[in-house]
Amino acid sequence: MILPACVILQQEAANSTTSSERLVELAQKSIELARLVANNSNAPTEVLKTLGRSADVATRNLVATNPNTPGETLIKLLNEFPKPVLSNPQFSVLCSNYPQLLDQIPLSTLRLLVQFNAAPESFLKWVANHPNPDVLAVLKLSPNVHLFN
Repeated sequence: MILPACVILQQEAANSTTSSERLVELAQKSIELARLVANNSNAPTEVLKTLGRSADVATRNLVATNPNTPGETLIKLLNEFPKPVLSNPQFSVLCSNYPQLLDQIPLSTLRLLVQFNAAPESFLKWVANHPNPDVLAVLKLSPNVHLFN
């Protein structure tokens, strides 16, 4: 049995052993393939940056969950997809290693993020040391406040 070309392309886009160069090509062919590439654990950071700006909501959501997504792209996706970004292991790394990136998060988003149980402890510790008293007041109302008592 010979598989249709579209199925072969889909399998290739989803396969973690597909080369980075090929994933870049596939992501440009269709929205469906772009979604598969966005979810691929081998997707290169440059293609994830591009897919993070996609007009397709589902593609951007998948980029938010991909552990290869670069920090600046995660920060940009944070307002739209807070839970997927908070659950992304790369976000914890960002909180620990690049706290200056977190200064880019708007106060309104910080207020929302501290409410999530999925918020990494490294992020919550950063918020607890935030100089803005409004942020600290929000943290005191968070279900995660027990981490700092």
